[in-house]
Amino acid sequence: MQDTIALLTDIIVDERPVLLRLMYRIIRNKEAAEDAVQSLFEKILRIEQPGLITNPKAYLYRLASNLAIDHARRIGRQDDVQDSIHDLLWLEDDKPSAEQHTAAKKQLENVENIIETMPEPMKTFFYLNRFQGLTQTEIASRHGKSVSIVNRYIHQALERLSCARDK
Repeated sequence: MQDTIALLTDIIVDERPVLLRLMYRIIRNKEAAEDAVQSLFEKILRIEQPGLITNPKAYLYRLASNLAIDHARRIGRQDDVQDSIHDLLWLEDDKPSAEQHTAAKKQLENVENIIETMPEPMKTFFYLNRFQGLTQTEIASRHGKSVSIVNRYIHQALERLSCARDK
């Protein structure tokens, strides 16, 4: 039993550069690959039934690959956690600045004034469609107008608001 562990340890020592390259290719981090090679020694010492290992070199390389994959996953999770922490710590304040608040308030007042100065029935049709949620067909039937006329008035109201927004 101890002979297998001694043999595996000797293989690690002899194949260390090759094992390190293998682990580095998987992990993509030199320091983590070094840690993984060290973990390989620790893992070998904890083998419960070394006598069952028929091909020590193949077993060692499989163990090295698995350890490297585990290290790479752990690093990936740590990076994800670090990114999440960074995102949480550096969240931009969603509150608008005083200038943004003033500009938005002015724009809202401008929109309200434009709506108030719209001629009838444009103002009523626009209000019913955009604020009450009525369809153009419902508005047309309520007011005894054609759908195309209601559509034209709502379109004209939207054009007025669009022009005001561009100013």
